[in-house]
Amino acid sequence: MYYIYNMSIQGISSGNPLPRVAEAVGVKMISSAISNMKQQGQDLLKLLNSAVITDPALGNRVNMLV
Repeated sequence: MYYIYNMSIQGISSGNPLPRVAEAVGVKMISSAISNMKQQGQDLLKLLNSAVITDPALGNRVNMLV
């Protein structure tokens, strides 16, 4: 008994919406993560720019323990 399947790649991919949904979810998650990272970077810059340095020698030396 022989079976003849005449299925194109286009037919297979358009018939299964799960890969498209998974791709859309992945893109949305990455987009959200990038947005959050940008916001955190801006907040960090604000924090660093608002820091008041009272000791002029602060940051001029490096202490290393071996």
